[in-house]
Amino acid sequence: MGANRKLRVVLVSERRADYSRLKPIMQLMKKDPFFDYKLIVTGKDSDIEFIKKDGFKIASFIPMYKKDTPDSGAEMTRGYSRVMAGLADSFEKLKPDLIFSGFDIGANLCAAIVGAHMNIPVAHLMGGEVTGSIDESIRHAMSKFSHIHFPATKESARRLTKMGEDSRFIFIVGCPAIDALLQAPVMEKNEIAKILKIDPQKPYALVIQHSVTTEADLSGTQVEKTLQAVKEMGIQAVGIYPNNDAGTNKIISVIRNSNIRFVKNLSPEVFSNVLRNCEVLIGNSSSGIREAATFHIPVVNIGTRQQGRERPKNVIDAGYNKEEVKKAIKKAVYDKNFKKIVQKAKNPYGDGHSAARIVKILKELNIKKIPLQKQFVD
Repeated sequence: MGANRKLRVVLVSERRADYSRLKPIMQLMKKDPFFDYKLIVTGKDSDIEFIKKDGFKIASFIPMYKKDTPDSGAEMTRGYSRVMAGLADSFEKLKPDLIFSGFDIGANLCAAIVGAHMNIPVAHLMGGEVTGSIDESIRHAMSKFSHIHFPATKESARRLTKMGEDSRFIFIVGCPAIDALLQAPVMEKNEIAKILKIDPQKPYALVIQHSVTTEADLSGTQVEKTLQAVKEMGIQAVGIYPNNDAGTNKIISVIRNSNIRFVKNLSPEVFSNVLRNCEVLIGNSSSGIREAATFHIPVVNIGTRQQGRERPKNVIDAGYNKEEVKKAIKKAVYDKNFKKIVQKAKNPYGDGHSAARIVKILKELNIKKIPLQKQFVD
């Protein structure tokens, strides 16, 4: 870049999951005169409030979902079309030097596709991972539309090279979600209990279970079995609402009729403390696979959503079966030998310095010399 020319980077956030991972990167970009970051938001009003409170400016808001629409695969696709059209307009206006897309989330797939079509270099965070649901296809599609890759692990980087991506532009950096966890101010247990409206004297399980889009019709039944298992184990529990994928309404219907306290949204800082202090994380959230090991929290991972993803030794896998889930919870909470393993578990997804690595690499790369015409590399 020229002496007085900043690198204009556009980032896109759809939901709390991607915002919490982008936040450590934006914090560094905001303080560094090398960068001119622009954030485009496509999520809910509650997400926007979190972002504004954190001091980030929102360059534009593109509504992805209309109110009272069905949570179907068709509506997810219509949401993509709205975001894609809006991003094309925004990119024409903002004229970015680089599009920063992340993870396996629809709005970021749209960003990668639009950026590639507009001949803007695209950087993709956390490609090369294997999972279940439609996320698997979205993630790999994003990698093929991207020019710079920031995978979290060596195994993910290896997969990217097998997919024909240029190894010169693959950089192993870890997951910035770990940065966000470790940077969050530590809260008192009583303060956390007050926010969650639970008994501060009792340990609690944290429940986060999303729909699997390829099993959307079964999502309600799957969550019902999880909640039955939690109830029969007699452990205090609090849950977080699922994301907007197809099948979500069935989950929401079940959790509203359960006797378990569910919260709709938590800031990244509060979530970090809720995770840090829970007895066990139950469900199918990627937080169980990627983040819980940092705080040595046991995880009961249910079903196929995280199928094939690298997991640390704090994770116990269970099927969509009440008795199987109960058995896993019992091991996670009461098995002393397993708890020793959890305390020694290493997190393969990061050490809390991912954002710094990403920013350093972007400053050292000559973005203008990255080939926009991609070819499969043998």
